[in-house]
Amino acid sequence: MIEPVQKNINKKSVWSFKNANSANGVSTVPNVLDSLSVTKAEFPWVINPIITSALDELKKVKFSLADITYLQHMGLEIPFKSGADAVEFIKTSNLRISFDDTGAEGIHAQYNYNENKIMLNKKYKNTSDTADVLALAEAILHESAHAKDNDGASSIQEELNNLGMGALAHRFFEKKYPDVFNHANTLIVNDGVNIYAKIFFDKDPSKKALKERVRQKYGLLPAGDELHPASQLASDIKSGRI
Repeated sequence: MIEPVQKNINKKSVWSFKNANSANGVSTVPNVLDSLSVTKAEFPWVINPIITSALDELKKVKFSLADITYLQHMGLEIPFKSGADAVEFIKTSNLRISFDDTGAEGIHAQYNYNENKIMLNKKYKNTSDTADVLALAEAILHESAHAKDNDGASSIQEELNNLGMGALAHRFFEKKYPDVFNHANTLIVNDGVNIYAKIFFDKDPSKKALKERVRQKYGLLPAGDELHPASQLASDIKSGRI
């Protein structure tokens, strides 16, 4: 995952991915673009079916209680109760989502505070790969949590909360679609969503890999902020106590 931008006044959080199809060009699970529920009716302003599909999949996400407890013991707070909770927030807060020019090929999802909009890199607008759609759902979940704060700032703790929540969603997708991420060859999967699901839930009690990863990506941010007081984990990352 390439994340060249930590934050700016308008764009709060940046997820950076690279898009491509699966290794053999064919998804190993049913194409999520083929089955939509009521999401399209709830979001009539969403034109692109990729976004509709991502929202539809996000709405079905349920977090494991055991996984939530595990992350809470690490000092994380989970911004939403479920994927459906996040989708309801998107609807009631009039949070818009669109494929846009994000300013760089390596910047694939970000929250624009001034416009209350999640911007997805326009290069994804024609993807047909299920793994990519699910990864976009996780990106929308992450950025929606930033929007929920109603500010333009971020911190290591806030990123930990949102990345951890993304790992919860990823683990749900892994169970729902057991093979979906196995043969993907995109950075969004292999150096993105797969990585965070692994390092948040690895068996290392010191969480060295997690600390190194988050410090590399978000180390310039403050450890915590008013809405997200720094946990010991966030403080260790900021101070370099790996």
